[in-house]
Amino acid sequence: MEQTKLVTRNRRTSLALFCVFTITVILGFYTHGFCQEYRQIVIATGSPFELGLVDEFARAFQQKYGGTVRCIKTPTGPGLDLGRHGLTHITMGHEKEATARFAKEGYAAKRVDLMHNFTVVAGPSSDPAKISGLTDLKEVHKRIAMAKAHYLSRGDGGGMNILEIKLWKDLNIKPDGEKWYQVSSKFMLDSLLDADKNGQYHMLDSSTWTLHKMKTKNLKLLVKGPANEYEMCLVNAAKHPNLQYNKDMAEKFYEFLIGNEGQKIIAEFGVKKYGEPIYYPTAIKNPE
Repeated sequence: MEQTKLVTRNRRTSLALFCVFTITVILGFYTHGFCQEYRQIVIATGSPFELGLVDEFARAFQQKYGGTVRCIKTPTGPGLDLGRHGLTHITMGHEKEATARFAKEGYAAKRVDLMHNFTVVAGPSSDPAKISGLTDLKEVHKRIAMAKAHYLSRGDGGGMNILEIKLWKDLNIKPDGEKWYQVSSKFMLDSLLDADKNGQYHMLDSSTWTLHKMKTKNLKLLVKGPANEYEMCLVNAAKHPNLQYNKDMAEKFYEFLIGNEGQKIIAEFGVKKYGEPIYYPTAIKNPE
């Protein structure tokens, strides 16, 4: 009888130990496997993703901290709207007024100048508007309009498009509907290629030009304008409960990019392949 009780007790003990072991394994799986799979953040930006810089950020960050960094390729304006709706953790854009409104509305927990390139204008070699060598973008657009020279606008709500609209407004010129003015409704590279195909003037950033100028046959760089500054925003998780999940990872990514490691990635990106910087770090001007 005592022996039977002992066997029963041992079976119960074994079963209990087995249950504890099973639960431990399952919890371990969820902690180290399942949860790791969902340790991810979303970045909203345009050219930095299209040109490969965000992938460089992601590789370095994931190697050091784990998790997954995903990106939605979008112009500045729509990217900020994604932040307003809690659909991204980080935004990177190059239109300060739009970003300032985003921050004023309370959607940015943090905001910083991250990096810059330059605003440039490419056009046909014949340069009918005579803009070659100019640096004042307002004068550039004034001459193009006066010459009724073919011009291609992106028209996509991105930072470059917002700047273009502001230039026309300041000049009191309304190009919409004019035969010389067309809209691509495409992103930066596709717009550049369309402008090349049709022999049109086109405003873009120096990074896209540097990486893809060999793809153009009919255009040349005519204008190097002012710095095109990229700001980064950490979207305010207090506005969106869903962003509380992985909030710490988003904050870590934000700090990584403005720290020495992230700024060094910016400074070195593309230099070996193209012989010149694609972007220039701003948070730390001379990262080590």
